[in-house]
Amino acid sequence: MPRRPRKLGEKLYHHIYAWGNNRQAIFITDEHYEKYLNFLERYSTDNQIEVIAYALMQSHIHLFVYDQLRKVSQFMNSLHGEYAQYFNRVTGRVGHVFGERFNNKIVQANEYGLWLSRYIHRQAVEAGFVTDPRYYQWTSYHKYLGAEPLGFIKPDVILEQFGVESERVRNYTEFVVGAADGPVDWNVKSSIVVGNKKFKEDVLAKQVFGKRRSPSTENIFRLVSERFRVDHELLSNARGLEEKRLRREIVRFLVEVVGLRRSSVAHLCHLTCMAVQKMLNPKV
Repeated sequence: MPRRPRKLGEKLYHHIYAWGNNRQAIFITDEHYEKYLNFLERYSTDNQIEVIAYALMQSHIHLFVYDQLRKVSQFMNSLHGEYAQYFNRVTGRVGHVFGERFNNKIVQANEYGLWLSRYIHRQAVEAGFVTDPRYYQWTSYHKYLGAEPLGFIKPDVILEQFGVESERVRNYTEFVVGAADGPVDWNVKSSIVVGNKKFKEDVLAKQVFGKRRSPSTENIFRLVSERFRVDHELLSNARGLEEKRLRREIVRFLVEVVGLRRSSVAHLCHLTCMAVQKMLNPKV
């Protein structure tokens, strides 16, 4: 039986994406793509990571994975560490292959996961390389269509949402090549959790609150640092228009997404409650 999407807990679905250093190529020959897929199979198996979909582009990658044991960081560090060593060795280059630590978003696997798989499988189309995703070799789309063996790819969580088994491939194909873009802009980096409101609240509450009834300041600062890639000191010492704009975005995130009280956010940011209110509603 196909596994049903899990909403909460340790078992979460992730959209992972990473670029080459300075947007340079991370794949040059077919052998490079094939080697990456070999490493992807090895380390996903070792870490009990299920790969739902993938797209390998010349300068970046997209993965849609299911992390059973909170090993997504270990998995990615092993995968990209091994591939970087291989790529540098065979190309005679030195230095970083990937430009930064990988990015990831937690994704609700039902409707939102469908659109994520479509986004991944259409990478080459959107880049103008091909007119139909089936003409690009380095994605999992061909496995969804039954044109290639599944291997280590696990598409059931997506395909089971497209009707009875005999109709799934046709329905999924129509979905991917259709014109609709769906409810999510996957290029927006600010969203670390993609799903409906309750899903976002549950996931973020678990990350920030854990088993506590109230979040610790340390956990809030950690979430802000990871989420916005800034030092938490910006909350209390924003300088210049850009930092103040970013602090306003963080304040809205802490109140509207994480669910902190406005008074708590005001205390964290060394602001008055009225100042926080104005950030949330500039018309006030």
